[in-house]
Amino acid sequence: LERPTTVALWMPRTGEFLLSGPWRNRSEITSIVDIAATASALELLRVWARYCAARGFEAIVASEQAEKRRQEFYLAAGMELLEEIVVYEMDRLRIPPAGRPVLTFAPVNMSNVEERAELERLDHAAFPWFWWNSPEEFRDYADAPGVTIDLGRDAVGRPLAYVGYTRFRTWGHLDRIAVQPDTQGQGLGRVALDHVLRTMGSAGARRIALSTQANNIRSRRMYESAGFRRNVSHDYRVWGVRFPRTSQPVPTTDATADDR
Repeated sequence: LERPTTVALWMPRTGEFLLSGPWRNRSEITSIVDIAATASALELLRVWARYCAARGFEAIVASEQAEKRRQEFYLAAGMELLEEIVVYEMDRLRIPPAGRPVLTFAPVNMSNVEERAELERLDHAAFPWFWWNSPEEFRDYADAPGVTIDLGRDAVGRPLAYVGYTRFRTWGHLDRIAVQPDTQGQGLGRVALDHVLRTMGSAGARRIALSTQANNIRSRRMYESAGFRRNVSHDYRVWGVRFPRTSQPVPTTDATADDR
């Protein structure tokens, strides 16, 4: 079943609308871009969910980064809390001392098919399905200003970790850190984090932020031990529904749908 790239629902009687597009460049997941609605907002959300299920999407997402409403609103639409994201900052960058070279990090050559495949395999092994990076997401991310993706290899050349980070002048953000699952618990996450801190610090970064899942206790402890502190004001939640792999009928409504 071919899925639309974007979905727009319009309520003719009120002029209110909902617009959604791919979640993190994932064609199988769609997320709310905007809900320009008050009285019809809940109806639009319910119709959107049924509409997307009927067209083969595997999940729909409403992130509070784009659209923040009371949790009762999402629950009434049949959504559940998928993830709670917590934000950390290091206001004054602490550059860790260089230790023994457990991993050797080098920038990923995105024009190299084999390196891209290694990166994607590591990403999908380290993260749950919901947070996988698609090839399109990796391509767009790598092309963004200030972004670096480094792959960490062991002494025999196996890719065991990767980091993605962004630096703009004295500000930096750790976007992604992944460790091969069968080597987790060996301190490679801290090795990767220290690599990012040293690299961004030597390039002039003085303040660094990151975000992670609230239930990722191991990562949170690692960040806190490195000197990161919570910034609760920037926390957000991700609501949504994951559909079974069966189509559902589109309900009768006066909302008008437009696919792209």
